[in-house]
Amino acid sequence: MRVPIYEAIAHYKRNKELPYTEYFCLGFFSKLSLAEKALTDSKNLIGFSDLNDDSFSIITHYLNDCAHIGEDINYEIVNNKIYGVWYDYDLDTNYTSSGYMGVFSSLEYAEKALDWYKTWDIFKIHGLEYLGIDPITLNLRGWTEGFITVYD
Repeated sequence: MRVPIYEAIAHYKRNKELPYTEYFCLGFFSKLSLAEKALTDSKNLIGFSDLNDDSFSIITHYLNDCAHIGEDINYEIVNNKIYGVWYDYDLDTNYTSSGYMGVFSSLEYAEKALDWYKTWDIFKIHGLEYLGIDPITLNLRGWTEGFITVYD
């Protein structure tokens, strides 16, 4: 069974010479139309309104999409809560690579997936403290107040 979960994202690049792009998670949604609305609403906020349309996108994750959590999987979402397994490690002194490796319908599934992700070489190099689990409320938009940019 493939249950899509949609992550609305804005991406921002300070200038074209930099190799990195910053990502803002605008929320996780159970329906594509809700993720699209989050993008539309975010485009009117301070900071986000300066970005072009190509700076907004939707990533499709699939609930419980990790073979290492078991075979008999329950896809029920209780109280609009899911659990995201995230990574977040420094590329250099200015930039961090971060995102979600998977989303899960229960904390138990997220913990099983996290145990498997901990075996990956990249986290042996960067450290296991750069992995974790966040509870996520579906259909709740993030970044409702926008942002300002500060340059050195």
